[in-house]
Amino acid sequence: GSAPKAVQGGVSAAPVPWARPKVSVMEKEAATADDSLYQELHTKISSRAFNSRIAQALSSIAQTVQDKCFLNVKEVVKGGSVGKATAISGGADAELVFFCEGLPASKQEKWMPPLLRGVCSVLQMQLSEAEATGIEAMEDCVRMQVEGLMSVDLRFAPAFDSYADAVTALGRSEPAARKYFQPMFVKEKVQFVGKQPGSVKVTIRLLKWWCNQQEWSCDLTRPSNEILEAIAIYSAQQSKPKTQAQAIANCMSLMSRFDSLRIMWTAHYQRDDVWAPLFKQRPLLMDPVNPFCNLADPKKFDARDLMGIAATTRFFW
Repeated sequence: GSAPKAVQGGVSAAPVPWARPKVSVMEKEAATADDSLYQELHTKISSRAFNSRIAQALSSIAQTVQDKCFLNVKEVVKGGSVGKATAISGGADAELVFFCEGLPASKQEKWMPPLLRGVCSVLQMQLSEAEATGIEAMEDCVRMQVEGLMSVDLRFAPAFDSYADAVTALGRSEPAARKYFQPMFVKEKVQFVGKQPGSVKVTIRLLKWWCNQQEWSCDLTRPSNEILEAIAIYSAQQSKPKTQAQAIANCMSLMSRFDSLRIMWTAHYQRDDVWAPLFKQRPLLMDPVNPFCNLADPKKFDARDLMGIAATTRFFW
């Protein structure tokens, strides 16, 4: 295999008119300077110290919940940006999903609210202000703030034997009850992002930073972290960018025509598994692990702000 290389080497070393290398060196400099801005920003928003602090804080909360709450916990899985290792300072979100023995696989709307209220009152007594503040029971989680670092959602799910069993139970449930099933797929979600190349995770973190810099009309128009992750991953798979500058430009292009997206994945389920009514929805950005969820569901996300901002924005200013 060395001969062709030697030939190529010879070709590039051939004498060329003077002006040519100068231009290409300048072009190269522009490309590296441009990209170094992205790399510098990334180092700022995702420092090693920050990442180890949030990981430690999350582990300690997980331990407290297991020690102090009255649950038969089979397994705890870390999710959200912190669990997926795509968190950035100034906007980190984390999820702890407790898979518990003895929780029923249906009628969540009956047993979930009292469970969340119970966990909430235990933690309000057990966690100091230094550990967490603003602990409250929401509709499907217990939410808290960890001082200046991140928001953490605690979720509780029955322990299923397998991914397939969870999908089957989800399929049998009423559409209104499906939101309670989201936490069951936390492990697959974390793995899906986790197995992406490091450069794609850098793009995801940069997109989250960009999203935090924009003015969104309301919560409905702000893209979720899961939307940004899916866009970055899909865009990288389709366009194979060489630099972060290029990767971000490709994502902006995709987001500027968000309303025409039809994106599906086949890592965890087949096209036939997708809940049929979703095929009628536009845009369609399937959840990579949950065949019953369109991340771009128009009832949950209005893409007009995103399309306008992505079409006109410059990344750094």
